Amino acid sequence: MKRNDSRLLAGLILFVVGAAGFAYGLITYNSERSSLSSALQRVFTGSSAAGRQAMIVMIAGAAVGVIGLVLLLIRRR
Repeated sequence: MKRNDSRLLAGLILFVVGAAGFAYGLITYNSERSSLSSALQRVFTGSSAAGRQAMIVMIAGAAVGVIGLVLLLIRRR
């Protein structure tokens, strides 16, 4: 396997994993916002731990996806 092939494969894997992580975080965040327990926790504490965790998963997924996209798009000789 050539070096460019491994870079493209790594980029594709990172992009897919990043997109899946972002989607999972988004779904978790939306379901968490509509639950009664998180609404009560936001009333008393101002924020919910599950919402922060879902946000971190979304940000990490987006970052990994961008790294994978960069690996897919850059060309080396």
